[in-house]
Amino acid sequence: MVKRFVCAAMTVVMAATLFTGCVKVVKIGEEGALTGQVEFNPGDSVAEIWDSQVVPELEGKAVDVNEVLQKANGDLASLGEEAGGVKTKSATAYNYCVKLEGATVTAVDKDSFYGTVTLSVPGYEGDVIITCQIGQYKGSSVRDAQTIINFADFTNQTEWGQINTTMLQTVDELVVKPVYDDLVEGATVDMIGCFTASSAKDMVITPVVLIVK
Repeated sequence: MVKRFVCAAMTVVMAATLFTGCVKVVKIGEEGALTGQVEFNPGDSVAEIWDSQVVPELEGKAVDVNEVLQKANGDLASLGEEAGGVKTKSATAYNYCVKLEGATVTAVDKDSFYGTVTLSVPGYEGDVIITCQIGQYKGSSVRDAQTIINFADFTNQTEWGQINTTMLQTVDELVVKPVYDDLVEGATVDMIGCFTASSAKDMVITPVVLIVK
């Protein structure tokens, strides 16, 4: 009876040693050192590629805005892949990168929730209204027009959305704020930016390069 008890006790001790020997205690916040998974940081993700990859790609693929307007023939929503249109799996419409030179600011709205300036483009006399976002930004044209990163690079839709939010914050901080006070009626603007062709008559551009003369 005693021998059985001792054997049973030894078995329990050995089992406990076996299992506890496989346990590694990791401090909260340091899980990545064990799993290899690093906490997602959209700010770091965008900062790493913005100046070195995203802006150069968009500069290189930007099409003259008059060419896009001519192909649209009064209906931006009818555009497809013409003039470099990009439509990702997560996008609902085509996105374009355009360049404008010598555009004139004809109206400034810095008071409403979505701040914009309205632009008159040399050589265009159609009825499409061209505006540039300068305030509370909406849409995801910058994220969806570039190809450096895509939805498949991220874990879920939430992270993909955070990338868009961070890109718009980057536009505000690095592109718009440095020239914000110079955006007045009559000013001349050179710009590279992106828009989503979801409306027939409204071209709402989010700038990635904005120069006010």
